[in-house]
Amino acid sequence: MMSKLGVLLTICLLLFPLTAVPLDGDQPADRPAERMQDDISSENHPMFDAIRGCCMPLSCMLLCEPCCG
Repeated sequence: MMSKLGVLLTICLLLFPLTAVPLDGDQPADRPAERMQDDISSENHPMFDAIRGCCMPLSCMLLCEPCCG
């Protein structure tokens, strides 16, 4: 009985391998560079001043880059 089950499992894996399953292209794991860029962007920091193009002087201590001093 176990050998028949093993043969059936082997045939199923040969006919439909697990790598043939299509992956969702919208997964963030598929694009790690974009995900990292979005996470560390200083423009998205709440202390970033878009008009001046830099962070407020006190936010340098809060790891907001670039600082204008």
